[in-house]
Parts: sequence; structure tokens; C-alpha cells
Amino acid sequence: MLLVKVVRNGQVTIPKAIREKLGIKEGDLLEVEPSETGIFFKPKEVLDKGAALTAFSKAFKRLQASVNEEAKGLDEQEISALIEEAVQAARKVKGAKKAKAAKR
Repeated sequence: MLLVKVVRNGQVTIPKAIREKLGIKEGDLLEVEPSETGIFFKPKEVLDKGAALTAFSKAFKRLQASVNEEAKGLDEQEISALIEEAVQAARKVKGAKKAKAAKR
């Protein structure tokens, strides 16, 4: 276990071995969260909204282009229902995995 010292303004230095292991570089952002056992630091990335929107739009267009002929005739309500059905199915799978892990 490594020991660090809190200095002026609450600053601490994350040991080099940990920074390297987690890929943390100068200027990176960390989310800080208190926990029952201490402080939790989590590396975060900031996304450029414009670039993210452009990437999402391109991915969505590729998805639209790959939709088969049968699905092209669906209206917005039918598509929403299919999405909701897929979300519910994913939640059931996730719930089953959590229940299985809790039994261990």
C-alpha cells in the first residue's frame, strides 16, 4: 500500500506506478467520490459535443442503411416498441447476471 500526503489546498500526488497503470496523464480529469472506506478517483474523458454528434449521426446513417427491407416499412411507434422490447430484454439478462453473481 502506498502512502501519499495531502498538501496545500487538499492536493495529493498519485504515485507514478498507479498513474502509469491507469494511463493517467497531466491534465486528465478525475471524478472524485467519497465512499464508506475512503475516496474513490475515477478517470474521466470529456467529449467534444460537436464531434460526438457527428460520430453518432454517421453511425446512425450506417445503421439505417443496414436495416433490411422488412423493417423499412415500420412507423415511429413500431420502432419505439421494438426498441423498448430490446431494452426490457437486456434488463432481464442483466438482472439474471446480477442474481447469479449474488448467489456466489
